[in-house]
Amino acid sequence: MKKIVIFSAAFVFILLLTKIANQIPPDPPPGTAFSLKAQQVVECSPTDITLVDNHQTETHLDKDESSWPECSSFQKGEVLDFYLSRGAQTKFLSDEQTTWWRKAM
Repeated sequence: MKKIVIFSAAFVFILLLTKIANQIPPDPPPGTAFSLKAQQVVECSPTDITLVDNHQTETHLDKDESSWPECSSFQKGEVLDFYLSRGAQTKFLSDEQTTWWRKAM
């Protein structure tokens, strides 16, 4: 009986580790100079965007108008990870939903 319990506990532990490992975000796209994790869009215009993180730290960026999606694509309360590139203006490369454990940090 003791061996069955140990085997079951090890099996559940391996399943838990596999689930956590599968939630790790993929590598950023090529050309990424920096990323901003767990950000919410608080202000958006065709030329600039203001993001805020979980600690209420604001980040203001001048947008490269040709690479950024329209402001209407960002939903209120949506928490995203942004992958960006530097230049005279910030170039948008991609974004993705923030994982649940990063939202809580």
